[in-house]
Amino acid sequence: MTTQLSIDQPAPRTSPVQDVSTRAPTLGTIVAGIDGSGCARRAARWAAMEAIRSHARLRLVHAYSLHVAGFSGYNPYPANMLPELRDDGLALLQDSADRLRADFPGLDISAQQGYGAAAETLRRASEGATLTVVGAHGTNRVAVALGSVAADIAATNPVPVAIIHPGEPPASGPVVVGINDTSTDVATLEFAFQAAASRHATLTAVRSYTRPGLSYLDLLADDTVAPELECQMVSERIARCSRKFPAVAVHQVVLHDRPASALLDYAQFAHLVVVGNRGYGGISGMLVGSVSHELIAYSTAPMVIVRSTSSAT
Repeated sequence: MTTQLSIDQPAPRTSPVQDVSTRAPTLGTIVAGIDGSGCARRAARWAAMEAIRSHARLRLVHAYSLHVAGFSGYNPYPANMLPELRDDGLALLQDSADRLRADFPGLDISAQQGYGAAAETLRRASEGATLTVVGAHGTNRVAVALGSVAADIAATNPVPVAIIHPGEPPASGPVVVGINDTSTDVATLEFAFQAAASRHATLTAVRSYTRPGLSYLDLLADDTVAPELECQMVSERIARCSRKFPAVAVHQVVLHDRPASALLDYAQFAHLVVVGNRGYGGISGMLVGSVSHELIAYSTAPMVIVRSTSSAT
């Protein structure tokens, strides 16, 4: 079976990415960005497994372009470089799709290539998708490296973003979700519950808190009240989602610690880590916050960053 390829010719970046497929997705589409790096290949394979779990389609996306160089009216690149980048990208898409189809027979795989910045190409390709998957690190080719824009994708993508690290994660384990201190993490919790259900895994809900300005003696004196209130908050959040996923067993963790440190401790045993894009030091606007940044940098577990339903307001 040949792979359907969609190609964008060089055009202004405001032009939409075109998809060759005319069949409307019925069970959702997972988008995976590839750039030829080992980390991106691992991300595409993870995306294929996730598509199997969620009965979704897989769409491989590659972006190519030339960095602006020189001055107006001067092009330092050979005339054939852009066509070669385009052809290399098509070959990469074809090879990647063929390899995944051999390993995952029956999986609906399409591929498309866009001209322009990788982050913008992936954002456009992800409209209407259920998940976007990228590698934490990319190539250093003259074509736009995917890994260099992973943080940009995570901060601005319209759908949840999975970031896959080069290390080998545990073959099994719980889904770990960070609980923030706002009411905007409903989408994050629901994604985590769904991920745990599809994996037949337990869900570990981690809530860590700090009390700025309090001394160690103050914390000892408040040691009974603060944890009790935090536990109550977590239980209420969990209860709302548990009604929709009664088969998912939940383990609640509440501790006084930095959020990033707490999540990294549990991430080393996790099959997946899920965090929100607001609160909890997570992602806000165009920036990756401290928690997500540390997880991207130091965690070996796959992580998903979920845009909360109210983050756009």
